[in-house]
Amino acid sequence: MTSSTPPSPGAALGSARSMSAPVHLAGYGVDADRFRGLAASLPTSVSVITTTAEDGSPIGMTSGTVCSLSCEPPLLLVCLGKASRTLQAIRDRGRFGVNVLDSNGSEISAHFASRVEDKFATTGWRRGRHGSPVLADAVVAFLECELYQVVDGGDHAIVVGLIMDGEHTDASPLVYFRRSYSGFGESGA
Repeated sequence: MTSSTPPSPGAALGSARSMSAPVHLAGYGVDADRFRGLAASLPTSVSVITTTAEDGSPIGMTSGTVCSLSCEPPLLLVCLGKASRTLQAIRDRGRFGVNVLDSNGSEISAHFASRVEDKFATTGWRRGRHGSPVLADAVVAFLECELYQVVDGGDHAIVVGLIMDGEHTDASPLVYFRRSYSGFGESGA
């Protein structure tokens, strides 16, 4: 007996869901505008990813795609646009920092998301134990990572870092949801 239901895109792609070589997915899934709207409905923490340029000067950018990955070994992932100068510097240096912003960090997030050339000129910072720039203000946690792996992820790269050091506070994190910032309520009653 034959079915009149057309095959799903997943069936047409065969092994697209496996961990094998990347599969060309053009024409499948929602369009870019709809994707952006859907992705905006995923509340995310806001972090500034930092590293150093070839001359040792600090560079960084805002990211809403940071996630813990593994406890053994201690890994996290961050997604960065393939054209990012920060991504290239991470590849070149082999290390990076993740500054998780606190609920007062919306101006810092906007600053590091801008096209300002020297984002650290007006931002306080210090070097972490492994050399990555640590922001001085509005940070709920900082993680210092060695580059573990870079995986292709469409127009972004998935950067996996081995966590070498870190600090955290009890401050409330900054959250980004539907293109707006908000604080994360304190836990309690």
